[in-house]
Amino acid sequence: MKITIIGVTEGEEGVRAIPRNYRSVTGRVETLRGDTVGYESTLERDFVHLLDFNARVGKIIGQPLRIQYKVDEGNARSYTPDVLVRFLPIGDSKPWRPTLFEVKYREELEDRRQELLPGFKAAQKVCRTRGWNFRVVTERYIRNTYLQNVQFLRDYRAYPDDGAKSLMLLRTMEKLRVATPAQLLAATFMDMTNRMEAVGVLWRLITTRAIGANLMNSLNMSSEIWHEEPVLYGSER
Repeated sequence: MKITIIGVTEGEEGVRAIPRNYRSVTGRVETLRGDTVGYESTLERDFVHLLDFNARVGKIIGQPLRIQYKVDEGNARSYTPDVLVRFLPIGDSKPWRPTLFEVKYREELEDRRQELLPGFKAAQKVCRTRGWNFRVVTERYIRNTYLQNVQFLRDYRAYPDDGAKSLMLLRTMEKLRVATPAQLLAATFMDMTNRMEAVGVLWRLITTRAIGANLMNSLNMSSEIWHEEPVLYGSER
C-alpha cells in the first residue's frame, strides 16, 4: 500500500465544527486551562478528561488537522484524527513530543480495520515528517479506575475556600508526610463541622496535586495520600 500525502489543513481551533448527532453523544469539554475541546462520543469525552488532568499536557486540540492523501493510484481521500496534544516541560526535562490521537472502540477497530488503516498510515507519515507521535487508543486504555478518580475530582476544581482550610491541611500534611484523607482531616480539625466542611477542600488539593495520591487505585477516605513538593511547569520555571 503506497500512501501519498496531497496536503494537510490545520488550525488551532480545529478544522471543522462537530455537528449534532442523534446516534451518539457530542459536545464540548471545558478544560482546566479555560478552553473547550469538542468530542463526538462519550469515549472521546472521557479521553479528553484524562488528558486535561495530566499535568504534562499544555494544549488539547480537537479535530486538529485534515489529511488529504491517495492510496496507490486511487482517488483522493481525507482523514481527520480526533485529538492533537502538545506537552509541557516539567522541571529541567524536555516536553514529550506532540502526539496525534485517534479514539476508537475496539469493536469498531476490528470491524472497520481495512477501511481505517489507510488513514492511520497517512497520519503516521505526516507525524514522521513533523517529529510527532501517532497513537490509536481504545476503551481498554481510557476506561479504568484512573478515569473514575479523574471524573470524581474534576467536580472539585472550583470548590470554594477562603484559603484558610487549604493552608491548615497543607501544613498538617507536611508534618504527617503520609496519611489517609480521614487521618489528615482528623489531625487538622478537632471540630467535626470544620472537618466535614474541609472534605471538599481536601479533594481540591488532590485535584491540583498539592497533595499526592495514587489515582490508579480507588480514591476514598482510606486511601494513602502524601506531602508533595512543589514542581515548576513550563513557563513557571
